[in-house]
Amino acid sequence: MNTQDQARPLLEYDGTTGELCLIFFTNLLFSVLTLGFYRFWGTTKLRRYVWSHMRFQDERFEYTGTGKELFKGFAAACMVLAGIWLASTLLHAILLRATHSNLIASLPTIALFLLLGVLKASARYGAERYRLSRTMWRGIRGGMTGSAIGYGVRATLYSALCFVSLFQLITWTSMRLAERRINTASFGSGAFRFEGRAAKVYGAYLLTSLGYAVLFGVVSWLFLKPMFHVIHDMRVPHARHLPVAFWGNLIGAYVAFVAGAWLVKSFYLVAMARHIAGNTSFGGMLSFSSTISVEGLVRLAGVNLLLLIFTLGFAYPVALQRSLRFLANNLHAQGYVDPATLNQNTLREPTMGEGMLSLLDHGGAL
Repeated sequence: MNTQDQARPLLEYDGTTGELCLIFFTNLLFSVLTLGFYRFWGTTKLRRYVWSHMRFQDERFEYTGTGKELFKGFAAACMVLAGIWLASTLLHAILLRATHSNLIASLPTIALFLLLGVLKASARYGAERYRLSRTMWRGIRGGMTGSAIGYGVRATLYSALCFVSLFQLITWTSMRLAERRINTASFGSGAFRFEGRAAKVYGAYLLTSLGYAVLFGVVSWLFLKPMFHVIHDMRVPHARHLPVAFWGNLIGAYVAFVAGAWLVKSFYLVAMARHIAGNTSFGGMLSFSSTISVEGLVRLAGVNLLLLIFTLGFAYPVALQRSLRFLANNLHAQGYVDPATLNQNTLREPTMGEGMLSLLDHGGAL
């Protein structure tokens, strides 16, 4: 059998924890000395290391982004958000003075929050487009078409549909947004293609919803019920009079629910990741699959969280190293990409980095 017809790891990662630690603590030192200004160049340095230690078909990737581009993106995002906030504040004052109605005067504030939701979703799309456009393999770069704002509007409207449908359209929404991102992405002249069906993962979503309900019942029985008994017995429901047992149960309920919710949600996340990977292809040459498991995802996230909590974030390089190896080990592909068949990408490159994402969202691991 041709080995190209067998599923194999898509990526090979050969970075080391020691080198990541050196980059991380060097970036941290310079960021402190420059009051955070260096972080754009630090992020670029970290990305260049990670990209250069990822291989596909024995050829390494290259990251060509710069710290200056990230800084320009951040500065532009700050000006946009400041302008939107100022306009909203002025409109609020003008409408309040003209109409003397708090309801009408609140319309600009409502519009502001809706716009921030659109910008947040747009920022994720824009960040993917920027990072892909700055990724090279054998001299060929990636790219994305489409409008980031258009993606943000769709994501916001889909969120409204989910709410109206009592969240029964969540799987459909996830599929359509994944379709929008993947089907506009390309590498050189080769295009990515995704054809997913929400019905395939809807069962996992229903089981997850049932799991949340069961979890809430168990946590309520174990922790919340004793709390109410304490309040009833004391007949003085003032916080300063509540005993340690009350706060212990409250903290226990929070921790148990958060941990349990992550475990329950992992079943849905794994089902979604496998479905998306298994229904994605590239240029008619590669088909993808995922071997991610619930046990593996929970172990990765749980250990990484503990590392970050008990080291106050200083174990970030260790957590990142574990995440990168997890990605490389669980993403598989069948087929072979002949570089001679790929022409250079002719799409227009973004001129700035993903500044809006760093303001409105965490920005991802890298």
